[in-house]
Amino acid sequence: MNVVFGAGLVGEALYEACKVLGIKISCFCDNDISLNGTLLKGIPVIYPSGLKRKDTTFYISCADINDIVVQLKKLGYTDWRSCSLLKDFDLSSYKFSQPLEVVIEKVKTALLCHDQSDKVFVRSVEVIVTERCSLHCRDCSNLMRYYQHPVDTSLEEINKDMDRICQLTDGINEFRILGGEPFMNREVHLMIKRLLVQDKVRKVVIYTNGTIVPTDEQLEAITDPKVLFIITDYGKLSVNLERLKAKLEGKINYTVQKVGGWTDCNKIAKHNRKDNQKIFDLCCAKNTITISHGFLFRCPFAANANRLNAVPDFRNDKFDLNGTKQGLKKYLREKKYPNVCDYCNGRTFGDPEIEPAIQQLEVIKINV
Repeated sequence: MNVVFGAGLVGEALYEACKVLGIKISCFCDNDISLNGTLLKGIPVIYPSGLKRKDTTFYISCADINDIVVQLKKLGYTDWRSCSLLKDFDLSSYKFSQPLEVVIEKVKTALLCHDQSDKVFVRSVEVIVTERCSLHCRDCSNLMRYYQHPVDTSLEEINKDMDRICQLTDGINEFRILGGEPFMNREVHLMIKRLLVQDKVRKVVIYTNGTIVPTDEQLEAITDPKVLFIITDYGKLSVNLERLKAKLEGKINYTVQKVGGWTDCNKIAKHNRKDNQKIFDLCCAKNTITISHGFLFRCPFAANANRLNAVPDFRNDKFDLNGTKQGLKKYLREKKYPNVCDYCNGRTFGDPEIEPAIQQLEVIKINV
């Protein structure tokens, strides 16, 4: 039996490539339990525990292939392939659930991530340029409502950290600029400008909430094909959404996403669990590598909990950017859970959604 692991855009593309090569795909497999029982390309999507046959060959479409390989080994499977079938595959004559250019970009990213050579390639790196936000979302997964005295990260610190990680890697697919609201930091455009001259960085993605319109000077500094604005539409809260779109139109690539998909993952509490490895293995954010104060953390929760001094300063949870390339490679590929997992509710694909963006002016107190 042949199965495509990953029911996303790359999975759709991999299915078409397999079909052309005469490889019959019986089903898709995906860790998002909400997709279990749905159809993609006319065949079923199955949650991993629903697979019963051990004589299965998996064609992995997920960018984080190492995670899937570890998972398959634990489930007793031994036969898998990367998405290398897509390397020279012409996608232009097939229909997908999103525009072709989006599919092509996703496939390029997956192919780079599946390169298991000695190169150190990072799918994405987030950098916290500010703790300040123009909204007051109670359930912010980046823990912004815990900051009593939020501050901007200095230009000097950000530039140093960005330069260092570029020195340690062979390539970074995307550098994500976020906070808080990135444009609360008036020097954010200078940080982005610094990234744009880095050959190792393929894309710079700015996450913004549609409340602040950058100045002409800021936009001029970051007008570049590498730049993408991802604007979250918070409805009435995104008071400058239309002005922002008008200012970006024809100059900088952007996409608008309706707010949603929030889960109850912003609580900081000691759980004293014995199954934190399982919490980590199922986490959908465990590879959201985040830079904070000269260190890399596995996810934004870990980085912000550390900045807030809400958890002990677990040395093994983070990677010092003054370290070595081999040390970074080990950190990125090591799959043991960090200690901070015991302070997080968990963030699993298919978790129940909560109402997003409930505003709360009061700062949340840390009680750990």
